[in-house]
Amino acid sequence: MILDDAHPRMGFTLIELLVVISIIAILASLLLPALFSAKRKVVSSVCLNNLKQLQACWMMYVNDNNDCVPPNLATNGAGAWRSTPDSWIGWSSAPHDPETTGIEQGLLFKYDYNRSLNTYHCPADRSKVHLLNGQWLSRLRTRSYSMSGTWGGRTNEAQTVFQRFSQTENPSQLFVFVDEDEDSIDDAHFLTWPDPDDRWVNMPTDRHGKAGTFSFADGHTELWRWRWGKSFKQKQSYWKRAQNQADLADLRRLQKAIPAPPPEWVPQK
Repeated sequence: MILDDAHPRMGFTLIELLVVISIIAILASLLLPALFSAKRKVVSSVCLNNLKQLQACWMMYVNDNNDCVPPNLATNGAGAWRSTPDSWIGWSSAPHDPETTGIEQGLLFKYDYNRSLNTYHCPADRSKVHLLNGQWLSRLRTRSYSMSGTWGGRTNEAQTVFQRFSQTENPSQLFVFVDEDEDSIDDAHFLTWPDPDDRWVNMPTDRHGKAGTFSFADGHTELWRWRWGKSFKQKQSYWKRAQNQADLADLRRLQKAIPAPPPEWVPQK
């Protein structure tokens, strides 16, 4: 049948269709990075809000307990490093906990400072539970955050440890909670050896677009951009030496967010 002006042709030619597809592809290539960036910012904001809530609970605990900070102790037991039952997190090792029992036994949860289990997990943390028998589970871990050993931590380390909030003069500069790297986290005690040591004992995450999240003792939170990507894989013993000058600069920044070491302190070998 012959088409004339009274019966116009409908649809696209092949060339027109290819042009439309090309335009859509170009628009997608321009918009997708912006969408990914926006999604990352939303996730980072949720993580920061989690830390802000935990920090508020920490401060309420201090107010209710005569200036004492929540205990933050750990022990090597039952095949892994775990927080002790009388700490802010209960008998817990984040990579190996299939259930939330450790969180629920912790002082912040047990005494109703925070009863939201989601608050203890970073939405960007997709790491799975790894049982001590070697079995990997499909479920996400229940906890992503740890507390600086500066606060209520082990006293057998050569670093300054505060048991009371009033012992510090610069709370706005000292971090409390940290989003920890998935290969570093175990108990809920985050250990940082002070400058001039050049080793990560525990390592913050970089899952927020090469950035990590922290809360501070005065109640505020911060997103830190890293100069070098953070990975605790291929660690040496229970620590990992800074890989290069950029990584060392990141470590030095973190070391400034803990109290100065005792005058007689020397790096451990």
